[in-house]
Amino acid sequence: MKRFLLGIAGALIIQAASAQQPAKKPAAVPVTQPAYVSIPDSVTGSSASMAAWLVAHCENKTAILRALYAWMPTHINYDVVNTFQPGYYKDTADAINKTLQTRVAVCEGYASLYMDVARRAGIPAVLVSGYPLINGRPDNASHAWVAVQLDNEWKMIDPTWGAGSVSNNKYTPRLTWRHFLAEPHEYLKTHVPFDPLFQFSEYPLRHDEIRDGRWGGGTDQPVFVFRDTLAAFNKMSTLAKAENMAARIARFGVTNQLTSIELTYLVNLVTVERQNAGIMEQNRVADQINECSRLYNRLTNTFNDYVNFRNKQFAPAKPDQEIREWVDKMAQQSDDVEKKARKLSVTDPANRRVLQEVLEANTQLKRRIADEQAFVSKYIKTGKMFRKSLFYKVAF
Repeated sequence: MKRFLLGIAGALIIQAASAQQPAKKPAAVPVTQPAYVSIPDSVTGSSASMAAWLVAHCENKTAILRALYAWMPTHINYDVVNTFQPGYYKDTADAINKTLQTRVAVCEGYASLYMDVARRAGIPAVLVSGYPLINGRPDNASHAWVAVQLDNEWKMIDPTWGAGSVSNNKYTPRLTWRHFLAEPHEYLKTHVPFDPLFQFSEYPLRHDEIRDGRWGGGTDQPVFVFRDTLAAFNKMSTLAKAENMAARIARFGVTNQLTSIELTYLVNLVTVERQNAGIMEQNRVADQINECSRLYNRLTNTFNDYVNFRNKQFAPAKPDQEIREWVDKMAQQSDDVEKKARKLSVTDPANRRVLQEVLEANTQLKRRIADEQAFVSKYIKTGKMFRKSLFYKVAF
């Protein structure tokens, strides 16, 4: 039987904008810069090799993060051409690979690579998407940065804004430490996560409070236990995460176009994931139906071999016990096909029709096998001198 189901749905057509150019006016480099180790080019072919080297050559996790942060301005150029191309990266893995292979990236590439190296080095890290505030107003494109956990506290790192600036469509690398290990509540004034969960606050601000500059807001709401929420969130499926984020973003208000785009993206993602889940379930059921069909076909072949053997009057001769086991095993296999088939819950009409065909065919075969079991029982009980006469009573 052929498989009746289509493959899993493709990627979403509608995606949230995710590229954002670095801050146009980064803070000046501190007079005394933090010391950091230099990552050799020989280990920068993959995030895994970078992480392994950093773990081996840095005294602690902060030093690892510092070395990685300082490496980016001189090794990754900002991709001015693709700044406003929301579909440039297929996913996080693609962003990491493209960044390492081309050594150019937009914010998602910088942040994805930074997050991946940090995680591989044993540092909890998440990719945060949101919108920048420039002079208190949302910028014209969304942005991505990283949150890391050190000593059970979350800090913000923006490897893109910390690497340089763009002026007249020209990128100038310039390391600044202003965007390294920033406090979430302070960073909120320039970096607003779409999902308030990633404010890492027990009193996250609504988007309208941020828009209106009411930085002391949020305390009129019940305590948001973000640590427990984040722990539960990390255990969710892709579908559940998208649903969870969409509900939370909507609850905290949509006050600008960038947040609206993100919410639309998540709603579409939920739709696609639900479709994918449904198709995957149908495919799973189809595979099980096909397995039942294969078992039935195998049994049919065995039964046909038996019929040929019987038509030759059980020649060449076999021991009675072997013949007995042959028909009994076919009966057991028929029972197995029926049990497997009846356990399936099938909603798709085409698959339900195929399953019914398998069940009906197996039922008919089961009756014939039962007849043969009875014949073999009679054959064994009959004296050997009279067994030949049994074959003349039924024609095949």
